[in-house]
Amino acid sequence: MQTGIGMIPLQAGRLPAPSRLRGTLYQLSYIPISRCECKNRKPQFSLFAAIISYFRYNNVSMMKTTLLTKLPSAFVFLLIGFLNHGNAFTQVHCDGVRYIDPIFSEIDSTLNVNFGESQTIAGAQKQLFMDIYTPPAEFFFDRPVIILEHGGSFLTGNRKQLRQLCLEYAGRGYVAATIDYRLFDAFALEIDSNVAIDAAIKATMDMKAAIRWFKQSADGADDYGIDTNLIFIGGVSAGAIAADHCAYLDEEDVLSDALDSIINANGGLRGNSSTNFQYSESIVGVLNFSGALKNVNWISSGEPPVFSMHDEFDNIVPYGTAITTEFGTPIQVSGSFSIDEKARTLGIRSQLITIEGSSGHVSYFIGGPNTPNYDIAIDSSSRFLEYIICDRISSINDEKTDNESMAWYPNPTEGLLQSSSSSIASLKVFDTNGRMVYQSATIEKTIDLTDLERGIYLINTIFASGDSDLQKVIIQ
Repeated sequence: MQTGIGMIPLQAGRLPAPSRLRGTLYQLSYIPISRCECKNRKPQFSLFAAIISYFRYNNVSMMKTTLLTKLPSAFVFLLIGFLNHGNAFTQVHCDGVRYIDPIFSEIDSTLNVNFGESQTIAGAQKQLFMDIYTPPAEFFFDRPVIILEHGGSFLTGNRKQLRQLCLEYAGRGYVAATIDYRLFDAFALEIDSNVAIDAAIKATMDMKAAIRWFKQSADGADDYGIDTNLIFIGGVSAGAIAADHCAYLDEEDVLSDALDSIINANGGLRGNSSTNFQYSESIVGVLNFSGALKNVNWISSGEPPVFSMHDEFDNIVPYGTAITTEFGTPIQVSGSFSIDEKARTLGIRSQLITIEGSSGHVSYFIGGPNTPNYDIAIDSSSRFLEYIICDRISSINDEKTDNESMAWYPNPTEGLLQSSSSSIASLKVFDTNGRMVYQSATIEKTIDLTDLERGIYLINTIFASGDSDLQKVIIQ
């Protein structure tokens, strides 16, 4: 495995950086070239990243001059991404490809990461672990996170079940984690409804601890380069039930005395699976794969968007509002149809994909990637999340008026591109290996790249004002 191209890893070195980087230098220590899952390889700091940090936060104009006149083109390709991170964010991140289509063939994984501990129903102290899957090191900070819980009726299963799902999302640019939660571990010939609900609440609180862990991690070493404002949660079956309650059960909801007592016994609505309560459990979206809520009226206006997928005649977790045996004992819950209906009524963005006529449970994932409707589940959920991400980014960037902005179109293109700006001073085009393949110092509003091979390229545009812009384009 090649782990560096002209780069020197720093084992314990970092330069002072603003709080926006949370006191760290983000990874750019290698360029992956082979297809694999690289286990337990954490992002590394590098001399490369140190150079970026120093110039970016001390003398940006000097950095631009250095990039364009002194450094090898491979460095230019990656460093420009940092330099233009602010005003190129929308163009590079939200290009209609990233977050939707698989763009990484190699995925890094960090396994057995401890994020909390708490007491099980049987009274044992349970350490909680997660496996984290990330895209390879690149020039993007602020990556979205998806935290997932597995199914198994709160009785069985483990986090390894969702490894493939994490690989799917990480390949699209997300940081994806599959987490432990406390399963029912007491001996019982029969599980009553209160005990079953207790198991679901514990799983919910464990997910909240995982959310806080990521936010605390980002505030410290930030090994995963995440955006704490773009955390999504989700799960399959029982895991989706936990995610739904994590997202929608809050202090404003009317609870029965029994449920209120169960929640208080678990540390209240924030749980007791970790003690880092200085960090919130806020999230921006939910992936509800065949899940349910105990009471659909707990969904309130302004709460997170939800993507749902469900078999129409699911015989385990009901599609609508009915009795479930997912907990091992009959309990009435509201499934994906009811969740979607309630969310839409309140003006919350919601999408429901129904496997019509199916009486299976999570039929679209059983059997893995070759399962009918598997691709629909991955593609549709990814598009749903991408919409949320890019809508938020667009809203942020719409507030920025100081820098020039532009776009090259059409994108994708067959080679002929037009600019939306008339104040371009010069431009350079780089391929994904960092090689400059085109440059011009006298720019018209149209450029001809038809001689280039099909693929992904970056156009670094310099304006007459001195501002610059970075945009990814696809030649097909």
